Amino acid sequence: MSPPKAIGALLVGGFSTRMGRPKAKVQLGELSLAARASDTLSELSTEVILVGGEPIADLQHRHLPDARKDAGPAAGIETALSNEGIHVVTLALDLPFVPPELLLATLIAVDQGAIICAPRWEGRWHPLCATYSQAALDPLRQRLDRGVFDLYGLLDELATPLETNALREVGEPTEILLNINTPEDLEVAEKLLSAKSQES
Repeated sequence: MSPPKAIGALLVGGFSTRMGRPKAKVQLGELSLAARASDTLSELSTEVILVGGEPIADLQHRHLPDARKDAGPAAGIETALSNEGIHVVTLALDLPFVPPELLLATLIAVDQGAIICAPRWEGRWHPLCATYSQAALDPLRQRLDRGVFDLYGLLDELATPLETNALREVGEPTEILLNINTPEDLEVAEKLLSAKSQES
């Protein structure tokens, strides 16, 4: 059975201040962070788009610049929803261990009627590995118009959570939701990738 129809939006914006270099070019194992995220989204969608930031030379996906400047990833999600007209599965490039199965679970929930579905682990939403329906666009746009750029309030109001049991079905939550923001985070990810390689 093929996944429900959706566009895959790879969020490539951000300033990478704490990393000290563009995250899109950071290597983890044999692949860049951007290529890893692209491969994950490609398992769910026939088309992946790059949203925000700059085009990535190694990835031949269509690129959509953020319609709003300096509004964070919420602007990227607004841009993707505005341009595509279908469900949008989002993945930030600095989440290298999110499995396709997690994103598929969020997509199925949205296809069955949820406005947004995102992981929630230890009381915290993870809005950058989630699925957004078109019904999320107007509330998101209204928040951005008011200068409210965080996504957590939006998810508190509208999202269906992918809770602990569902997360554990696809991996250890602390690993699959690992976010690469700093060189220290990258070291943790490299050790985790090495351990996974040895297991296989």
